[in-house]
Amino acid sequence: MNLMQNLKSRRRDFLRAIQLYYAAFATWIPEIYPDFMCIGAPRAATTWLYQKLRDHPQIFLPKAKELHFFDEEPDTDQNDRSGLRWHRAFYFDMSNPAHFRWYAMQFRKARNRTKGDITPVYSMLSSQRVRLIAEKAPDVKIIYIIRNPIERAWSGLRKTIWYQKGANHKVKDRAWLLAAIMHPAVLERGNYRRAIETWGEVIPDGNMLYLFYDDIVEDPQSELARVCAFLGANRPSGPPASTEDKPVNAAPALRMPDEVRSRLSQHYKEQIQYLEARFDRDLSHWTHRAG
Repeated sequence: MNLMQNLKSRRRDFLRAIQLYYAAFATWIPEIYPDFMCIGAPRAATTWLYQKLRDHPQIFLPKAKELHFFDEEPDTDQNDRSGLRWHRAFYFDMSNPAHFRWYAMQFRKARNRTKGDITPVYSMLSSQRVRLIAEKAPDVKIIYIIRNPIERAWSGLRKTIWYQKGANHKVKDRAWLLAAIMHPAVLERGNYRRAIETWGEVIPDGNMLYLFYDDIVEDPQSELARVCAFLGANRPSGPPASTEDKPVNAAPALRMPDEVRSRLSQHYKEQIQYLEARFDRDLSHWTHRAG
């Protein structure tokens, strides 16, 4: 992890520890839950959405983009040969009332604004955890952004490598690269069918909004207007679409090797077919797009 990211991580962990200590005694804090969640997908313009909604006067988002409150520890090998870490250092305890008070504290400044939690890995939650969210926030609205899973996986791995190891770590080692890109922690983030069906079993159709990353790139303001309408907020005002409206938080540029694209294309073939049928949309270009 580079120095700046390490310092940010340490500061975040310190502030969370202080807040959790306070929440352990502050039993007067009422239960507060978000009015909406954006559950991902990871590397699918969620940072762009966070920045746009955070500027909206009718919407409140915490200072930290991703709260990771409802995260579940993944069932993956922490010591696989990629050397990359897929587990977080800390997971909240759903049986601890103080942890729920910590969550409520993140929305304490919302007042009458529409409150949101944008944490992309929520798309990977189990049915049990999704039901818990629905019990706590029965009217919660869910936004899910779908990106070409091949490109999403490559973008995610590039970001992980850069964040943990540096931009050039082992990228020329094709055996290592293939093992890393096919790791379950990478592939599961593009398991759109599982996410759609898991959340769809619990959340009413009217409370689910699906967006496509391609549409955001093509016409960001129209897609942002769709989000605002879904949340019951005014259409955002501002200048015509510009390069500043495009998705942000890009990973360092690196061409996807043909062998990686081939492996990912084969793995996600059924996922893409499912999405084409589910949304009546031609996505054949996803497997042919240049890296």
